[in-house]
Amino acid sequence: MLSDFDLEGMSKPEKLVYYIKNYGMSYATKKMMKKLGFAPDPDSEYMAWCRRNSEPKSVKKAQIEELNEKGALKKYCVLLSDADNSTHAKRSTALASVNDASYGYVKVVEAVDEKQALENIDGEYVVLMEDDAVLLDDFFIELEKALKEMPDADIIYSDEDSVNKNRRFRPYFKPDRSPMLLLNFQYMGSVWVIKRTLLNDILKDESVRLLWNHWYALALEAFKRTDKICHVKRCLFSNLRTDSGFVRSTSESQLMCLKEYVSRHNIAAEVTSSDVPGFYHLKYKLEKKPLVSIIIPNMDHIDDLKKCIDSIFEVSTYENVEIIIAENNSKEQETFDYYNEIVLANKKVKVVYWKEEFNYSAINDYACEVARGDLFLFLNNDTQIINPEAIEELVAGAMQPGFGASGALLFYGDDTIQHAGVIIGMGGFAAHALWSLTDRDEKYYPFSVTSREMGGVTGACLMMRREAFEKVGGFDRDFRVALNDIDLCMKVRGAGYEILFTPYARLYHYESKSRGYEDTMEKQARFQTEIDRFQTKWKKELEAGDEYYNVNLTLHRADYSMDIE
Repeated sequence: MLSDFDLEGMSKPEKLVYYIKNYGMSYATKKMMKKLGFAPDPDSEYMAWCRRNSEPKSVKKAQIEELNEKGALKKYCVLLSDADNSTHAKRSTALASVNDASYGYVKVVEAVDEKQALENIDGEYVVLMEDDAVLLDDFFIELEKALKEMPDADIIYSDEDSVNKNRRFRPYFKPDRSPMLLLNFQYMGSVWVIKRTLLNDILKDESVRLLWNHWYALALEAFKRTDKICHVKRCLFSNLRTDSGFVRSTSESQLMCLKEYVSRHNIAAEVTSSDVPGFYHLKYKLEKKPLVSIIIPNMDHIDDLKKCIDSIFEVSTYENVEIIIAENNSKEQETFDYYNEIVLANKKVKVVYWKEEFNYSAINDYACEVARGDLFLFLNNDTQIINPEAIEELVAGAMQPGFGASGALLFYGDDTIQHAGVIIGMGGFAAHALWSLTDRDEKYYPFSVTSREMGGVTGACLMMRREAFEKVGGFDRDFRVALNDIDLCMKVRGAGYEILFTPYARLYHYESKSRGYEDTMEKQARFQTEIDRFQTKWKKELEAGDEYYNVNLTLHRADYSMDIE
């Protein structure tokens, strides 16, 4: 099955046939209507989806009453705190929503001060709730379902949306447990649940306050102390909103909270606000700067290669590098003249020769045999570093505890996104997040502006620890041209390492946007063979889905939009 990322070279009739064949007539009709200027309102589509996926209130009430009568309803306590823009009307609405969702079987503690809150909290689980949110009718029912699936959960959080005059809009469908994303902003939102024993344990540290920073301090500490975290992939609360922007706090106290967390745990990082209000950047300090072996496969295309290498030496500020050009069957004499010139001019550059037919995996494995670095940076010859600290950011990401690799934000020459991480399962196998979009569009915040765990990153710019690479046996040479990088990422994750995407390492990737994957019948057949191999090898993982990509989001487009179908 193709994906929407392969449509650039198709005519309009071919695209129509493609959509009918792969997605059905309903989806194809909607696409055609959008092209004709009759695009449906996404908020209206979302409301329709909510109605289709909601049970009657009478059913929910009966479920809660039955649980309570059997003594099976967990003991919850809702701790209600003031939000930044708190009003009496909002608090009344929030309180009413708790009563409606619990039918009076849940205790509410209205937080006035820390001492009063601590004295009145009881129950097995504490629902941390700000008064600019409302619980949906099935909130406690879904908590019960979640605890049935994960009885030892210490933290439960859910997806969220916004509401204004009974109109629900702007759903935010979140990834599963993502500690790196949490260091960028408090992504769990204004309502989440913590086990009381864990809460008590955290609050033994007097430097952690209960009523502060939209529960940010508690969230950071909780994620530090447990991995028993349950994510309910449904919107269980709504933010009371009058605007349609992405919901996050822009309070300076959030930045202070993050700085205190970093100091408390002796994390070697500078904490700053990013250039997008409400998001933060941990700039890790490198006590040592390990040797990075930059491996660049090449066949002719010297103009591209020169631009790439020049950016490493002239733009990047990371100096402890060696560059290994993996030459593969170039034909132009000027190519070899350039090799001689660059090797003589710079002792950090060497050329190795792979004389067999093209096999991306084999070429990179071969170059790794002569590499001396503790880190490998697999880099395409048509890339160019944009920001001076790109390599530092990639090194810091790959060297974080538990991580084995990192990848960058790549742009086409027209400054649209070529790669913002890889989503496993998209298009039937894997595809680049935010492909062909822009990085400052609030429609898909926070995914374009935050460092976070990903299912994979592209081999066009892939930083990897040597130990992780060697542990999994390097590239799989059966993937000669395509999907070798994603296969490697899957193996590395299977070996227990995480993979980081960072928007703070930025490069151009001059691959043609309209190139498509393949342009001949022979190449298409070979590509399909590699897709089939990937789908067979990773069948279980593809069926399970990407834990960092919500099941409510489409697998047909790169924009993190909801699949309304």
